[in-house]
Amino acid sequence: MTTVSPTIETDQTSADSGWLAWLDRWCERVGDAINPILVKETRQSLKSRQFVVTFSMILFAALAWTIAGSLSLMPQIYTTPSAPRMMIGYYAVLALPMMMVVPLAAYRSLESEIDDGTLELLSITTLSPWQIVMGKLASASLQMVLYFVTLFPCLAYAYTLRGVDLPTTLLIVASLAVTGLLLTVIGLFFAPLARGRSGRVATMLVLIFLLVLAEYGISSMVVGMVLYGNPLSAPELLFTVLATLALAAALGHLLLTATAAQLTPETENRSTSLRLSLLVLTTICVATMVSGLLVLGGQAIPVYIGGLVVIAGLWTFCGALMVGERSTITPRIRRELPSSFLARLFLTWLTPGPTTGLVFAITGIAILASMQYASLDWVMRAADVGGTMRRQFQRMVGLPAILLSSYLICFLVAVRMVMFVVRLRNNPRVEVGVAALIVVAVMAALVPYSMQLHYNDYQPLTYDPIWQVTNWVFTMGTAVDRGLPAGVTERIVGAAVCLSLLSCFAAWQTTRPRRIATPRRVQEELSRR
Repeated sequence: MTTVSPTIETDQTSADSGWLAWLDRWCERVGDAINPILVKETRQSLKSRQFVVTFSMILFAALAWTIAGSLSLMPQIYTTPSAPRMMIGYYAVLALPMMMVVPLAAYRSLESEIDDGTLELLSITTLSPWQIVMGKLASASLQMVLYFVTLFPCLAYAYTLRGVDLPTTLLIVASLAVTGLLLTVIGLFFAPLARGRSGRVATMLVLIFLLVLAEYGISSMVVGMVLYGNPLSAPELLFTVLATLALAAALGHLLLTATAAQLTPETENRSTSLRLSLLVLTTICVATMVSGLLVLGGQAIPVYIGGLVVIAGLWTFCGALMVGERSTITPRIRRELPSSFLARLFLTWLTPGPTTGLVFAITGIAILASMQYASLDWVMRAADVGGTMRRQFQRMVGLPAILLSSYLICFLVAVRMVMFVVRLRNNPRVEVGVAALIVVAVMAALVPYSMQLHYNDYQPLTYDPIWQVTNWVFTMGTAVDRGLPAGVTERIVGAAVCLSLLSCFAAWQTTRPRRIATPRRVQEELSRR
């Protein structure tokens, strides 16, 4: 007869109440959250003809390249490093399903749910749109893991042939995994964008173009690393890896949130999570630029300029979407509105609506432009930019950023008014806000240029601040080329400030107490979940 020591029982109890128990409970909650849709998607994907054909072709291609590549390297394979050629071949076999097949399969999977009407059946269950999207992504990730496991012995075989070091091999695998996941997220994002057949064809073509472009870019980088080695130093490599992971995670979260928002009914709050995700992505972009300047110095100037372009494009696109939202707030959304004074003051701008979206976009653009202009001297010192290049850098980056921010604020206010008029008799989608912004920006540049050109008998024009003050292209080009006349910048910035103040004053009603009580029946239903 065996006995159990009290000491062992005490140790086991303390371990159960420690981090292992917390990890077990966390895994159980996560499993319960993603399990239903993950099981469904995994069973469907593994039984699909696409997976069977792709997996069989990968096995055949890997076996064929192992035999053909090894024979082509004979007999030098025993004496000289032969890994580069074999590694490139295995990378080509693995990259095609990772960056082409899986993203397209995820796109088609979500699109077919919408076409077949099964998404409506899922929407009446307890599954949330976020769980549905994460289930699709988890199913695609499982396929990628299977492809990796299949090709792992081949990569190990190529590594033993010498010629490619272990960090380069790990970088190849990591770049494939991150790129494949991000492209899958992009595929899921494109799936519910269009409702009509022509729109779906267009989104499919755009997605294929992005996939081919990513395949070409990543493949060029990998082949260069395999043949010529990794050109980055240790600090540069660490910065590149961390920045890529952080930006990919933040961008993936924003796209997944946008995908879930497209699947969410209009009666629910679809804006708050998107605006929070946008703030997170912007913060990571700014942190990447700052850390790049601190770590890399003058070599981080392309990272800094690229970050400015990404942030400008991101807030331009998202700002147009936010001012294109519907102004109607359903009772379900009103039950979630902030109630206290401080919460209404700081959190109201995260709630749905074009008015709150306009103030949110103006505030974000103004803060980012102020940070960029105020930190320009520090950027040039950190990047060790001096002399003539310092003045050129300040002229090309400093004033154009302020002008672009001012023009963008003015155009967003104009788009808000256009969308208000359009929504009086129609109910367009939020994407119409992007089209309205493009129209406003083009007309603001084209109309004054055409009028001055006509009155000048179609002769070459010089910049006239009276005619071309709204022409953002001509104004910014002149500012970069030879500088603007006195007073033009102040007028443009002053117009943006005045419109911003008018927008804030016009939005004062949104901060009034609008929250309503949750009915008892809804509380009972929520408590049972």
